[in-house]
Amino acid sequence: MSLEPASPTHCLYLSQLAIYLRESRQILAAWDAYSDQHSDPDTHQPYDEDAYGLRQRQRQRDSDTWVSFGRVYDHADELVHVAEQQLAQLPASALTRRYAWQVRELRDSTKGLYAVHDDWLAVRRALPASARPGTEAFDEPLAESYAEAWHYLDHWAIHGQALFAINALAQKRAKASAPALVTAPPVPKAAAASSAARRWCV
Repeated sequence: MSLEPASPTHCLYLSQLAIYLRESRQILAAWDAYSDQHSDPDTHQPYDEDAYGLRQRQRQRDSDTWVSFGRVYDHADELVHVAEQQLAQLPASALTRRYAWQVRELRDSTKGLYAVHDDWLAVRRALPASARPGTEAFDEPLAESYAEAWHYLDHWAIHGQALFAINALAQKRAKASAPALVTAPPVPKAAAASSAARRWCV
């Protein structure tokens, strides 16, 4: 892992995670609204016995969430690793123990997502040449893969905010422990002019 805490790249990855957290909340809210509208409020069973519309909407939720996480997927393990490093430098407390648990949840979810993706790649390689996007032979196993991934994606939506909190604590601690800068006495104008002249003449 080469990602440095608080580096421009780390900040970029966190900003991409923030986009995912926002979009995943919107996707889930849309799903909950649809599900509530088309299900019995007491039994939570869909009004349509076949639940075709509900099933299609759920598949849309799964695929939309996966697509949104795509901007985070490639470096999710790096984000978790940096958070673990930062936590190790923070004093133990009830708060940091809670964050540590959330980070473990994110690490397990990341492993799960990578495993699901590897499984899908294996399934896709085994598909016949006629199985292309838009055909049932392709879309059905893809939908199953999205459905399997959604649990892990939801964990990222729930616990991802912990990475921002940990980073903020780590940055606050780093600033507090940094040596205070000693302010130099003002330089007389004549000396300053002489110094400037020497810089240009060297």
